[in-house]
Amino acid sequence: MRIVWLAALLVVGLTGVVAHQAAKIGVGYAAKQLCSGVFVSGLPADFVLDYDIRPRLATVPVLSGLLTTELGENVASARVFTAHADALYRPGYGCTLHGLEAAPAASQPDVGVVSTPTPPADSALDEIVEQAFVEPDNGGRNTLAFVVLHRGQVVAERYAKPVTAATRLQGWSMNKSLMASFVGLQVGAGRMAVSDPVAGRLAALGVDPDAFSGLSDAMTLKHLMSMTSGLDFEERYFPGDDVTEMLYGHSPMWTVPAGQSQRHPPGEFFSYSSGDTNVVSFLWQSSLADEPYVDWLQREVYAPLGLTAPVLEPDVSGIQVGSSFAHLTARDWARVGQWWLDAWHGRDAKLTQDWQRLAVTPGVGTGYGLGFWLNTDQSAFAGLPATAFHAGGNSGQYVVVVPEAELVVVRLGLTLDESKAALGPVLAQLYRWADGQSPSVAAAPGSSTQKLASGNP
Repeated sequence: MRIVWLAALLVVGLTGVVAHQAAKIGVGYAAKQLCSGVFVSGLPADFVLDYDIRPRLATVPVLSGLLTTELGENVASARVFTAHADALYRPGYGCTLHGLEAAPAASQPDVGVVSTPTPPADSALDEIVEQAFVEPDNGGRNTLAFVVLHRGQVVAERYAKPVTAATRLQGWSMNKSLMASFVGLQVGAGRMAVSDPVAGRLAALGVDPDAFSGLSDAMTLKHLMSMTSGLDFEERYFPGDDVTEMLYGHSPMWTVPAGQSQRHPPGEFFSYSSGDTNVVSFLWQSSLADEPYVDWLQREVYAPLGLTAPVLEPDVSGIQVGSSFAHLTARDWARVGQWWLDAWHGRDAKLTQDWQRLAVTPGVGTGYGLGFWLNTDQSAFAGLPATAFHAGGNSGQYVVVVPEAELVVVRLGLTLDESKAALGPVLAQLYRWADGQSPSVAAAPGSSTQKLASGNP
């Protein structure tokens, strides 16, 4: 009988640990998403709860049912049982989970002003875009924004309420593609190199050797960017996983993956890892010579591309969360896609063609380059050429670039079951549409990005 009681107590104890871990993730997710949704995106709190937070937490029913949230002037809070989390908002920086310093109060959501001239009418194109918003019988597609650029011009654009052209929307892992481009600028400036040894660079930065003692000396920046680091980092989004501890725990995010040991030698296996990108983010930010990353981005990226005040959020240590936390309007995501397209063609003055072509070169046995998903075997999008590439993010976020067709397509939404985004057929039709348009003179260097940036048709 004593053994039975001990076994029962052990089961109860383990269940309690798992429940607490799940609750910790749930409140972290809820506080962060509510803060960013309201203060950064300017969305109604009920919309964020009903279409983002509660559907996500419903995978663990007790979390959704017991969750309570609260909004202050500059803070969002969430609680389930003993688990509690706050996310603090700062203008220009957005929201930080478990922020350690009091953030200045915000009198209104940090939403920029954008110019959105109406695209020229094209009934065939409108019908294609309409298909991206049609809900399946059981719902759940939740397309929020769709923008199509052709030859540097906005040719189609649509939003679903309450989202508008001024709403910043989270790209999730599309931040990884942005981070690859930020690194590309620093490589072009001679301040970083893909051959940089990671452990050696961390040591040179004065990081405690115990914080990265398990890293192979052979690991380079390129291994991290191509997701072939070989780190023993789990990305399953279960309670207690490395990735959930990284995103919703209290430590500087890059230290979680850097503190892991090697599961494989670097360069031999592809394993998708947000942790790899957050180490890249730390190394990139360390290359800025102590300049605040928001200032560097404003000068090197936002101003040249004409972006309308994106918000890229940091962790508790002030390092931009390169894996996940970038918020841009749909038009700004399109401008970024045009930037990648221009660089692919050698038309950008700072992001070189060599870099962009390297970034979309397949890595080890995978359709992944350096921060970009590829279509080399046409497995991503069967209706597009093999040279198409895209940035992709959780819940159905896409910026798709088709170089030969001078086509950029942005789709943003809250699609829990990502298969319901059903973007492939829409992209195939858009590609056929673009292929049928009259040829035009090739764009001059930088002209297509600047044309979009100015808001002119």
